[in-house]
Amino acid sequence: MGKGYKTGLLVITFFIIVIFGAYVYSRFHIKKTKKSGFSVVVDKISKYNYTLDERDSKLMREKFKDLKKVLKEKEINYSEYASLLAEMYIIDLYDLNNKVNKYDVPCLEYILDKEHDKFKKMIKNDFYSQLKDNSNGDRKQDLPTIKSIKVTDVGETTYDTGDVTYSGYLVKLEWEYDKELGFDKKSEIIVAKVDDQLYVIKQTPIID
Repeated sequence: MGKGYKTGLLVITFFIIVIFGAYVYSRFHIKKTKKSGFSVVVDKISKYNYTLDERDSKLMREKFKDLKKVLKEKEINYSEYASLLAEMYIIDLYDLNNKVNKYDVPCLEYILDKEHDKFKKMIKNDFYSQLKDNSNGDRKQDLPTIKSIKVTDVGETTYDTGDVTYSGYLVKLEWEYDKELGFDKKSEIIVAKVDDQLYVIKQTPIID
């Protein structure tokens, strides 16, 4: 075996070791800072396109589990369905601490499709406009998480958009945070029934 061949083989072996070592180091020792997406879905109610995310709070998980039970019944209790949907909407909207940035728009699965663009604009330009980016997981900002929520009243109603009059439910709620930062704590929500599914169509905060 020639000297040149041995030298070439040593060089190739060296580079293989270096490349493998770099892979192992990057795979197990370098902390991944960028998030691949806003969240990961861990459960879903396929017929209604409702999802539960990995980052969702214990309270949201409980409400999602309750909603699954309601929607599995042969005869759906729409009053209970409306109550749970309104609660989940509020939790998703006001749990700011688990949102990545102002583009991490919540609640879309609970809202009528034709209202999505208007809702996204409102979230990005108004409600979430002061939310600092947390893509690197290093945000230092006091943000709330809802620790408890309850429906104080629910009843049937109608809502006229000008083009369509929907039948549905008016749900009144109040909730508490893990820390008080001046956010809303009471609200009225109108939930519209379209075919067999409910959608949030209007929210009005209640100011004491």
